[in-house]
Amino acid sequence: MAKITRERATRVAKAHACSHCQEYTYRKLSVKPASAAITKELGAVWIAVKVCGVCGYQSEIGIEADGDIVFES
Repeated sequence: MAKITRERATRVAKAHACSHCQEYTYRKLSVKPASAAITKELGAVWIAVKVCGVCGYQSEIGIEADGDIVFES
């Protein structure tokens, strides 16, 4: 399976609503490659750190190679 690009992972992260207030506006969004341990254990290849623009809630999501969200914390 081909790994999705950083741009596609960013679009997937932006399309996922804030888990606290359900808004789609983000003050800060950064997408970085997942560590080898996270890739091995959970299958995530990208990690997106998001700060909501409405409520300020900070969350982290893991994105698989096919664009599915593996976890959110």
